[in-house]
Amino acid sequence: MYDNKVLKSTNTKTVAYTWNVENPSKVMCIIHGIGEYIGRYDRMAKVLNDAGIAVIGVDLPGHGLSEGKRGHAAPRAYVLDVVTAMLDFATERYPGVDIVLYGHSMGGNICLDYRSRGEKNDLPCKYIISAPWVKLVRAIPKPLYVVVKAGSKLMPKKSISSGCSASDLGNIEIVKSYDTDPLVHPYITMQCAVDGFDIGNALFDGTYESNGRADAKPTLLMHGSADKICDVEGSREIAKQNQNVESFIYREWDGYYHEIHNGGPKADGSKVIETIRDFVLD
Repeated sequence: MYDNKVLKSTNTKTVAYTWNVENPSKVMCIIHGIGEYIGRYDRMAKVLNDAGIAVIGVDLPGHGLSEGKRGHAAPRAYVLDVVTAMLDFATERYPGVDIVLYGHSMGGNICLDYRSRGEKNDLPCKYIISAPWVKLVRAIPKPLYVVVKAGSKLMPKKSISSGCSASDLGNIEIVKSYDTDPLVHPYITMQCAVDGFDIGNALFDGTYESNGRADAKPTLLMHGSADKICDVEGSREIAKQNQNVESFIYREWDGYYHEIHNGGPKADGSKVIETIRDFVLD
């Protein structure tokens, strides 16, 4: 079971979760996706704990137990500051222990962003990116994007529906509580959406600038071929851009849905969690 702690180094109440083990070999820090919260990673964390890996995560602003308008994980500069605060907390809690930064979905978008320009992006020894928001399966028409972009400047905290449901996520027996979980919500704000779109598009186009400090860090990118939310083509393009980087690994899971750690119709995601565990420990 995890413990909760309010981080002191953020401007709003930001709640961190810790799955502790004594004298861990590594600590993995998690960035979650839109609408969810870190408590949903309990199953993964327990497997990592059994392997001697401590796990820390934070509920992003506007999510879970953290303060903020529901779905408003924005502006992106502040979200990156929250990631830095999580890394600082991990360093304080486990001094001298190597940190791996993991991000899923919108958290994958944020993790790729942090890997490129985060204040302390040289601190993690490795990065794991799961089903990142680079391209969406349901593409946003350009005229609608223009409207949302303009609206984000006038009403940055205006909520719109994220359109996610349990049936799109993974093995239904594992994820069925998603639709009734009181800490899950179906919202994303205009500014949060625009941040995700703009960074995802820049990553896809290869125009996103990097400060270079983390480019050579071992990175594992994974995506399910049957993802109904984040288009697998986005990850394939990122993998193509990094095909000559020896420390960059891409793995695609055939038939798996969006939450690859929760599998798909014919899998429960256990093999994905084991792959994460092995990459962290390697």
